[in-house]
Amino acid sequence: MASEKTWTVLALLEWTRQFFKNKNIESPRLEAELLLAHVLGWERIHLYTKFDYVLPADKLAAFKEMIVQRADHTPTQYILGTCEFYSLEFRVTPAVLIPRPETEHLVEALISRAKGQTAARVLELGTGSGCIVVAAAKALPLAEFVAVDLSADALAIAAENAAKHGVDSRIRFIHGDFFDPLAGQSFDYVVSNPPYIGEDEWRGLAPEVRDHEPRTALVGGQDGLDAYRRIIPAAPAHLQPGGRLLLELPAAKARLVRQIAEKTPLVEEETIPDYAKIERVLVLAMPQKDSAAE
Repeated sequence: MASEKTWTVLALLEWTRQFFKNKNIESPRLEAELLLAHVLGWERIHLYTKFDYVLPADKLAAFKEMIVQRADHTPTQYILGTCEFYSLEFRVTPAVLIPRPETEHLVEALISRAKGQTAARVLELGTGSGCIVVAAAKALPLAEFVAVDLSADALAIAAENAAKHGVDSRIRFIHGDFFDPLAGQSFDYVVSNPPYIGEDEWRGLAPEVRDHEPRTALVGGQDGLDAYRRIIPAAPAHLQPGGRLLLELPAAKARLVRQIAEKTPLVEEETIPDYAKIERVLVLAMPQKDSAAE
């Protein structure tokens, strides 16, 4: 990018689109627009009404830095520091997984079951950015939440997002490994989007994911199911009678996750597909106490 050239919005967008295309960046024009709008502090639509605007030197320098980062396949969300999830804006850094739209199905499954329930206790395992627990807390003002993560850095981001959206008083963040710090505690709902990428799959991921997102939040052992083997058998000891365990599912592995559940008291209540008809959320129910079996 020649520094002596007069760089208008239109010229920058076109140059960056071609540059990103050559670097195999998906949706190069959209990526260019997102970064430029952020630098300028504009809504994207304003780029189209101000094509002739000439960037001042400081904004041009900041945009150049972002281009270099994106060309190295740093995810746009990390460059901008934010990501939208469930119509809410969340702060994200390389310490946390970038929220995916598919995970909104997990939030919806939880909300639909807990809505209107007084004083429901909800636990999230592996909270990351806090997107699941914060979105649920916004929609469930009567519920109380506990969120656990093994990463202290992730918990700091999650707590920041909870405060940003005014739900921090109803979420207790705990540093620990899944159920380990919760001995003797039980909940009405346990929800998790655990790591579910296998070792071989991880090596084939896009560089944006493989080289930049936290590996511990992605990889779940050789076949990707290690977290399920820990969470599902342990869940009955932490669920109230009639409680629910809600899990995001790895594509094409739902049957294997069900097989893990079949060896526990949990009963499959529902498997929820995403918009691509992929089995995305598994809901397992803890049976009510059987008063007849006395």
